[in-house]
Amino acid sequence: MHHTDNTITARVIAVHKDRWQLHREQGDLYARLKTKEYYKGTELFPTVGDYVTVQYIENGDSQILATLPRRTVFTRREPGPVPREQAVAANFDYVFILQSMNQDFNPKRLERYLTLAWESGAEPVVILTKADLAEDPRSFVTAAESVAMGVAVHGVSAHTGSGLDRLSGYLQPGKTV
Repeated sequence: MHHTDNTITARVIAVHKDRWQLHREQGDLYARLKTKEYYKGTELFPTVGDYVTVQYIENGDSQILATLPRRTVFTRREPGPVPREQAVAANFDYVFILQSMNQDFNPKRLERYLTLAWESGAEPVVILTKADLAEDPRSFVTAAESVAMGVAVHGVSAHTGSGLDRLSGYLQPGKTV
């Protein structure tokens, strides 16, 4: 029997229980994990943003063979008797941290999120929303800048569109937020 190598690389865009939705230039596909590599081996379970090698199957679920090395990663503690780190996102360039310019604004929480963002390996960007509702938007920006040393802080309003143009520098082809 003639066997062609149908190994491709794709990016995880969603995880549905035991099926992964993958994207590549030619379109999206679905895949399951190759049992031996993942359940008995040492492969890291893929998460959103991961690049994976896949045994491509045209009319059915393809098979994920390996998770490629991650540049950046967010993890959380997995609940259970044995605490483990579980990846929730990988291979992103920027982490947008959003807070409203209202009573929800919380410098301590912003500090915690900045720490998590830096630990991920990506570049944090603070986005303060609802600028149109704030009496003094500049005071929120100043407060955020004092916590987020060296991090870009942008005040925006989705309602009026104010400040949104300043985010286009991050939203570039080949970059992930």
